[in-house]
Amino acid sequence: MKCKKIIAGLFIYVGFASSVFSQTTGKIVDANQHPVEGATIVMQLPDSTYLGATISAADGTFTLEPEPENYQLIIQHLLYKTRQVKGQARDAGVITLESKDYNLEEVVIEGERPFVTVEQGKLNYDISAISEKHIVNNAYEAICKLPGVQDRNGKLSLVGAKDVTVILNGKASTLTQEQLIEMLKNTSASQVQTAEVMYNTPPEYHVRGAAINIVTAKADDNTIQSELSTSYSNQYFSSYSGNVNFLMTKGKSSLNVSYNPGYSHIMTVMDLASQHTYDGKVYDITQTQKINTKGWKHNIYAEYGYQINEDNELSVGYNGALSDNGKGTIDVNGNFQNSHNDKLQDSRLHNVFARYSSGFGLDLGVDYTDYTMNDKNRLESKLTDNTRQLLDYTSDQKIRKFSVYADQSHALANDWTLKYGVRYDYTDNKNAQFFNQTEGKDDVGNSSSRLYEQITNFYGGFDKEFENGLSLSLSATGEYYSIGNYHKWAVYPQASLTYSPSEKHTFMLGVSSEKDYPTYWDMQTSTTYMNAYEELQTIEGLRPANVYSVNANYLFLQKYMLSLFYERTNDYFTMDMYQAKDRLALVYRTQNWDYYQSFGMSANVPFNIGEWLSSQVNATVVNDRNRCDNFWDIPFDRKKWACMLAMQNHFSVGSNLGFDLDAMYRSSMISGISDTKPVFTVNVGAQWNFLKDKASLSLNCADLFDTMRMKVRNRYAGQHIDLNMGQYSRTVSVKFVYRFGGSISKEKKEVDSSCLLYTSPSPRDTR
Repeated sequence: MKCKKIIAGLFIYVGFASSVFSQTTGKIVDANQHPVEGATIVMQLPDSTYLGATISAADGTFTLEPEPENYQLIIQHLLYKTRQVKGQARDAGVITLESKDYNLEEVVIEGERPFVTVEQGKLNYDISAISEKHIVNNAYEAICKLPGVQDRNGKLSLVGAKDVTVILNGKASTLTQEQLIEMLKNTSASQVQTAEVMYNTPPEYHVRGAAINIVTAKADDNTIQSELSTSYSNQYFSSYSGNVNFLMTKGKSSLNVSYNPGYSHIMTVMDLASQHTYDGKVYDITQTQKINTKGWKHNIYAEYGYQINEDNELSVGYNGALSDNGKGTIDVNGNFQNSHNDKLQDSRLHNVFARYSSGFGLDLGVDYTDYTMNDKNRLESKLTDNTRQLLDYTSDQKIRKFSVYADQSHALANDWTLKYGVRYDYTDNKNAQFFNQTEGKDDVGNSSSRLYEQITNFYGGFDKEFENGLSLSLSATGEYYSIGNYHKWAVYPQASLTYSPSEKHTFMLGVSSEKDYPTYWDMQTSTTYMNAYEELQTIEGLRPANVYSVNANYLFLQKYMLSLFYERTNDYFTMDMYQAKDRLALVYRTQNWDYYQSFGMSANVPFNIGEWLSSQVNATVVNDRNRCDNFWDIPFDRKKWACMLAMQNHFSVGSNLGFDLDAMYRSSMISGISDTKPVFTVNVGAQWNFLKDKASLSLNCADLFDTMRMKVRNRYAGQHIDLNMGQYSRTVSVKFVYRFGGSISKEKKEVDSSCLLYTSPSPRDTR
């Protein structure tokens, strides 16, 4: 093939009328004093005003016509580092250039990542950046490192929002919060790209109030990324698990698969001291309850995505959680009873979903969950009055939930955006309890219930981006809710405002209203006998809660954050305990209060000391008020100030070894008629990265001093209860992770050297 030679030359001349100027000359050489041909020389005044340019000849010399009194020269060449020199004479002299290093296999650009970024009222946290500064074993632990996020007895909470909803990839799931959290605990932190914290969740997410949106990671084009891990933990007993994560993108297709088999064996201890007044007599009841659970569980996640074209994308996925023959024993010993409960539990969860996104602002989705649980119990109790109780029963629960949604957005004039959408949820919840054998307890019988729940909501709203760094979002959601004999229409408005006058300062203000629904388990009607003294009740007529909140946040330098918040929840529902007046029974029941109210402030301050210490301090002060005029026979109206202080520290020893030291203190708080005592905990950990960061080995100890025990005290209106839960909270874990894949397929291209204009002498072989 005949090659056309491209002849190109560069000559720029700027003339000045003054005769004061004459020519400026010089020579360009390399480190070995060999002449450099083809270097570009640009002449400027000291204020960077352009004067002229030329190219060095074969002998390295150059000539520039103008010669001002003071000037600077910028010399550039493909094979050499750019150099800048200043001059005052007509002879610029000999200028030596330093060779570039072309043996570059990797370019690393280092800089401090923003701690948090703000986008449309959302606080965006880079999970990979958090994982680099903390030792985390899974995605859930990484999320718990976010400012203001706490784990309270296996449930996520957000400072200033009380409860927080977890959503996955921007859309609410038919999975419950407990099921989503379980999935995150079995998900590698490397599979999560960002976590979006929203105090006022936009309506297109189909979640109102506070939420954390987990955005999963995707592999780069034409890559495979895999991770294998195994872990061991000891919390009185030993538990172990494995995990396989697989990410692949090829062409228009992407695949995300994970499988987590695990064996868990946990011991929980509860110490109870109850002075129970019944029939004019005070019974002093003390007992120690040991809950021993063990069994295998298998968690599976798979999602396939297809990029139809540049603007249209389709994805389908599956979540599964399978538990076979989970065994448990509950032993209670005390001065009132000695009881033993054998439990055998099987559960199946299957969740499938499909989502479609278009280039013209249309999003469609469908989600279906099928959940079954079988629970077999044989409870035998021997009371101190030499009587015997025997309850042999089976509990079955079946839940079917279906959800479908459609969202649409339109770009309008003047940077306005119109958005609207609709979602429909349908739930069929069946529960039954059958007693095979009873003895010594006459007030028991078979029970069954079936509830149909329907939720239809539709929303509309506007977003606006202003040129001065101001953004505004306004929306309203109308909703029809139906369960059993309860039906209600409601409208929930919300608004958010974000103002960023500069990169240093960001102000956020949000006002929202929402509805919080009870779980499926709370909506059924049944009584579960935990032992001869304790009962767990669910009742009919539990109402959804209406939540109203105001949040104000100030972000400085994308690091430091100050938050003010107020929240009021009418018909707030929660579980509380009560000493029955008609019998010797401690009853745990979920029921509605008049309201829950809280206000306060929170501050988060991250800081670094050199490259060896990365720290974060979070302080919160809050005032809680609880009121219920119809709590059994003892109404209450209580309020109390509380505080929380948390500190996270990561110590880096070189590039491969790191240590964590975290501490948290939470003061006494109120919950209905009960008070929780202050708690303090310390967590430590170490992690070693090796094999060029492909492998890591971590050692963690949660609750080092075994102090994270929930202690509840009740002295209200004749109630007298002390409950100490969660002994053996110290947990030691070891985890090994190996990563492979992730490389981009490389294509080697041949270059026809005859097409080059010239070949410059090279100081060394650059191949």
